[in-house]
Amino acid sequence: MNAIKQQIESLRPALDRPSPWSIPNVLHSREPFSSGNGEPGEEVETTTIFLIGAECPFRCSMCDLWQYTSPDRTPPGAIPFQLSQVLPTVTTSKRQWLKIYNASNFFDERSVPKQDLAEIAKHCAPFERVIVENHPRFCDDRMQWFSQNIAGQLEVAMGLETIHPNAIQAMNKGMTTDDFDNAVENCRRLKIDVRVFVLLHPPGIVPDESVDWTCRTVTYALQRNVRHISIIPVRAGNGWIDKLVDAGHYRVPTLSMVQEFFNKIQKHNWHIPVGSYIEFDLWGWEQIEGGCSRCREVLKEHILQCHRTQSFLPLDENGNDCECAV
Repeated sequence: MNAIKQQIESLRPALDRPSPWSIPNVLHSREPFSSGNGEPGEEVETTTIFLIGAECPFRCSMCDLWQYTSPDRTPPGAIPFQLSQVLPTVTTSKRQWLKIYNASNFFDERSVPKQDLAEIAKHCAPFERVIVENHPRFCDDRMQWFSQNIAGQLEVAMGLETIHPNAIQAMNKGMTTDDFDNAVENCRRLKIDVRVFVLLHPPGIVPDESVDWTCRTVTYALQRNVRHISIIPVRAGNGWIDKLVDAGHYRVPTLSMVQEFFNKIQKHNWHIPVGSYIEFDLWGWEQIEGGCSRCREVLKEHILQCHRTQSFLPLDENGNDCECAV
């Protein structure tokens, strides 16, 4: 293990890691999407199963997902066991999606044993679309096999995070934009859809430039015709980020940065391809600091309106006249 990995691990808070033989958490929600017929406000029933398996071999400095993984290799049979414990309780309809997220890489043999893929594919049979998480460097023949052996459409969610060269290095993600492009091209060749995660204000970018770099990264992803883009504010709590904050070298995004992001979108002139969809991830919204209850509610409603219409107008056009110190 190299020095940067050791340092990142040494800064992690002490936590009890879950067992791969535990019953996973399940979330039922409605996911907005654009089907390409001019109706961006459509929604589909979505079940997310948070699987427990081996953590990602990379040690991204901004990642807090490791706490939901096991430090050891996933034992064969554990992932099918987890699915068998929760999927029988899911009522499926003609149109329903399944996210099987494992806080790691679905096509990493250490995280999801290859011999389990056939049984996992059978569990996915009732669903119109299956979405998995994966690092761009694990888009190999296992991905192709799984895509060909599930009944629905496979979608692979990958972290692009940023195209800022210094930030890519600071994140210790173990990939380049070329790796990402190659993975997207491989998915396109195999008729697999791509979902992308983009970070708002990753470490390694000065705050005054960070919002523009997030917008540029979204543009980069759009140019590659990905189906879905989720924009996620960086969170504290993983150890490394907290160290940077304590040293005064970094501050996690505040409400004012989110406001700045929505007010700068229009100048980047995004062209959203037919069938693609962009969202600002509201997971952990309550933890974002700043603002009063009024301006927070105005901003959240503006974000939801952008999701419904896929028209990313400046926040100021929705009456953001709050004078509180955000």
